[in-house]
Amino acid sequence: MREREFASFNTELAQIQGDGRTLTGYASVFNYPINSGTHMHAQTTFVRPGAFTKTLNENRDQIQVLVNHGMDARWGMSPVATVKDIHQDNHGLKVEAEIINHPEFDPIVASLKAGAFRAMSIQFETTKESFSDDRTERNLEEVALWEFGPVTFPANAAAVASLHSIQDFSQAAPLTDESRESTLDVSRLTWVREASRKFEEAGQAFEAMAARASKLRSGNGD
Repeated sequence: MREREFASFNTELAQIQGDGRTLTGYASVFNYPINSGTHMHAQTTFVRPGAFTKTLNENRDQIQVLVNHGMDARWGMSPVATVKDIHQDNHGLKVEAEIINHPEFDPIVASLKAGAFRAMSIQFETTKESFSDDRTERNLEEVALWEFGPVTFPANAAAVASLHSIQDFSQAAPLTDESRESTLDVSRLTWVREASRKFEEAGQAFEAMAARASKLRSGNGD
């Protein structure tokens, strides 16, 4: 089973705009360097042009609009908008969505107008990728897109920075097209992953502590 990944593009790069209840901008940007390495292995990831072609052809109607990847304390997994248009151009994946016309979602409209949201982000699974010979560059050639939407912070503190283990590197196909390069600043984009796994681990730890406390209260603790 493939793991879900998250990529966040700041407001300048994503060109986010809020006009009335309409959200427009880029959910993903092509050929932009993403710092996706670890302290032991430097790596840069790029979303390559055409990466969304298959998912748009096969899964367009299932793509949702969420706030903070469905982890927002107020809206959770509730879709906050309907997708009016989503397509690829030379810059990336351009989207247009209409915020649901209900007072519950008015704060989203106000935040967009005020520029309070700092990034646009996507949640996806990688279905086709390639690597440079030294594994320092990862190229996402094809992805399955699940959702996109505004996020408060480009980087999620609950997520880990690593996208792949070292073992995964050895299974990847080598990159053959060396002409795809980018000179943009890596620091302007953050890449995060496995937030849901981290939240699950935190929940398990909490349950274990609760069980231990219950035993101590009943006098059955070790």
